[in-house]
Amino acid sequence: MLGSIGFGELLLIGLVALIVFGPRRLPEIARRAGDLMAKARTATKELTDSIDAEYEGATAPLADLQDEYTATKDQLTDTASRLTDLTAGLDGESDVDEGDEGDEASAPDDADGSEPSP
Repeated sequence: MLGSIGFGELLLIGLVALIVFGPRRLPEIARRAGDLMAKARTATKELTDSIDAEYEGATAPLADLQDEYTATKDQLTDTASRLTDLTAGLDGESDVDEGDEGDEASAPDDADGSEPSP
């Protein structure tokens, strides 16, 4: 079946073409229609191939940029992870050095001078 055209519709079109063009010219017209369809398919294929090639040419730089972006993002993530590990090690050492000042720094500063409740 051709799309939504059924057998009955094709038969009706064939009968009308036979009546209009006659039995002698009908094979010649069918042959020409077939040739035109083949040329239309070829032209459509060439146009599609041309559009696909242009699209690939236009998107190739974008793919390169995306690869570069991904590599840079991975490097930054790795660097941030290393810095986090280094600063975690430094924070652990600084807490030991500031141990005697920690009591004064952590005491609440009340405006009325009263003692904090337990």
